[in-house]
Amino acid sequence: MDSLKQQAQDYALGTLPKEDAILFEALLEQDEHARKCLIEAQEDCANLSLAAPFSEAGEDLRSRVMESCQSKKDFTPFLDTAEINRLRENYVTPDQRYLGGGASVDLNDIAEGKVQDDLHRAYESLIDLFPLVSGDSAAASGDLGSLGDWIGNGVGNGSLLSSHMDEALNHSLSQEHKDPASRSTQRSLLAALPSLTFFINRVREKSATLADVRRIFYLCRDQLKIMRASFADLDPTRLADDEKLRVHGAGLLRSKWWGAEHSYFSGNGNVRCGHFFDGPVTERCVEFAEYDSNLYCLANLLASRTGNGEFHIELLKDAIPGGVLAVAMAETPLENHDEISRIVAGSQEKGKTPPKDFALWNLIEESMLRGHQSFDPDTLRDNPHHGCQRFENGTYLWFAWPNVPNAQEGADAVTGNPAQ
Repeated sequence: MDSLKQQAQDYALGTLPKEDAILFEALLEQDEHARKCLIEAQEDCANLSLAAPFSEAGEDLRSRVMESCQSKKDFTPFLDTAEINRLRENYVTPDQRYLGGGASVDLNDIAEGKVQDDLHRAYESLIDLFPLVSGDSAAASGDLGSLGDWIGNGVGNGSLLSSHMDEALNHSLSQEHKDPASRSTQRSLLAALPSLTFFINRVREKSATLADVRRIFYLCRDQLKIMRASFADLDPTRLADDEKLRVHGAGLLRSKWWGAEHSYFSGNGNVRCGHFFDGPVTERCVEFAEYDSNLYCLANLLASRTGNGEFHIELLKDAIPGGVLAVAMAETPLENHDEISRIVAGSQEKGKTPPKDFALWNLIEESMLRGHQSFDPDTLRDNPHHGCQRFENGTYLWFAWPNVPNAQEGADAVTGNPAQ
């Protein structure tokens, strides 16, 4: 097969890389043979679909197709609010861009040896879990037998779902001075792990779908990176690869959040994604892990408080000069919004709100100090790079992050290493 026909087939199937697709589209405008090849490729695809045996579309496929037909949430009115205008007018990018890793500590920095052991065992279990849900696994093809056996035998439950993790979290929350080791523990246990354990439980209860396996894959991958970025001595070899320059695009975030179900302890909600911009977000895996954990913290705060069972996530590049604005929004009853407002303000009224929810916002706040290279919390209070506000009938949570300058548009990270 000549290269032009191959290009036409790849283009028709949607597998032609973006740069090659742009060149092929330019060729179509002036080359009759290229247009003929594309028509033939499209006809081949049509004939293939007619020859394929009939199969019922799964619930996940139907819901994702229906979501793609729905209009996206319009954030324009929110972007015209006084608080975002203030951010837009005062936002300044740091002289040297933060590349992640600034919150890393050693496991040995945790005072309690038992907490060290529990976190290490949890990480090792995640390493074992990852190949069971990866693209070439039996579970990814719909056979959950091996995955169910692994979870059913208590391997996953022993390290991921047991009370040991609750003990580790409670220990970190009880530290008076909120030392860096406690923050790293909270980031490891509060960002992606609650949702991951929710879907692992579904497998254990034999109620999981193929969509749940895909969600476990994304959550497991993210959790591994977050833990490595939090504890430098946990897996030095893989961390060394995470620290290499590797641009991560917004498309990576949209692919895992689009149409996803997300859970945070007792609450869960369906995620609706905006268009996201087409371009880079971070420059290293360790930076992406921190950015990821910030998004998970926003999602966790909204998942249990949404009024209609869903929340929206959008990444906006042109909303502020020199930065990317991440926004999470949900329609919320007024009492739920008030609770989130108290969390943001740090007001623990009568102990109604769990301490772990306050920790979520503190993790974001400290990340903003690192990302914008300010070590004075009062600086961010005077000109906040993150915030919460009520607009119409919704709660909007947001944070700004310095953009990646002079990077190739739409670039995504690619790695052949497992668990990276």
